[in-house]
Amino acid sequence: MQHRFTPVAKKFILERFPSTSLDMDESKRTLKWGKFGRYRYVYPKEDAAEIKEYLTSLIVERFPDARIEYFT
Repeated sequence: MQHRFTPVAKKFILERFPSTSLDMDESKRTLKWGKFGRYRYVYPKEDAAEIKEYLTSLIVERFPDARIEYFT
């Protein structure tokens, strides 16, 4: 699962965890309309594809009989 966030979630995270190392720089993200009627910041398609490829390779290596049903 990739980290994505809304402006409200970012504010909440920074209030609760001011020293977080989560990268929540909006300039590095793409806006995507969420199913709950809000925009959220997600990784650009190229970065998301790279993340998916990497995580898939780790899963296949460690769990050869596993079936990946979806990726988000």
